[in-house]
Amino acid sequence: MPKVVDHDQRRADIVDALLDLIAKEGMGAATSRSLANHLGVSNGALWRYFKDKDDLLAATYQTVLDKSNRRVVEAIAGRSGTEAVLAMVETFFPLTPELQDEAKVVLAFWGVAAMNTVQARHGNPEMVEWSDEFTILLNQAVASGELRPETPAEALGNILMSVATNAQVEYVFRGEDGAARMAEVRQLLDSFRA
Repeated sequence: MPKVVDHDQRRADIVDALLDLIAKEGMGAATSRSLANHLGVSNGALWRYFKDKDDLLAATYQTVLDKSNRRVVEAIAGRSGTEAVLAMVETFFPLTPELQDEAKVVLAFWGVAAMNTVQARHGNPEMVEWSDEFTILLNQAVASGELRPETPAEALGNILMSVATNAQVEYVFRGEDGAARMAEVRQLLDSFRA
């Protein structure tokens, strides 16, 4: 009788292995051969679950996005205003080993996506969604009187997303975890306090 394989679980296992491989050895080391060796399977076994390397990389990036979205939801639950903004910003900063590994994967994906015309046209809609969420939370802080009425919530939301993204870049290239940037974010928000 043939072995029953949980297709979704096997895809998840391959994605987790790729995340681990990229985090430990970088994108250049993430070949199909090294991934198969990492998993202890034949090279051909990988492609029963993914169309090609781009499909695998997209699934891996989506896994990181899904984790990020869950962290955001958990971080802002029961919070409002600047407390929620600060909690959300912190979810993107590479302050833990898991977030540091994810920063490496995100930057690796962006590098590959920049060279892929289809992906480049698709862009990063999650960045827009997260910036919009920052704007909503900042507008709540303005409405509650926590921040001054003239606070440029949309511009500030975009800046916060840029700072969070830059924190990942700084970690990958300089090894900085973003703790100093969090202090700057607090200082920025304090400058708009009512």
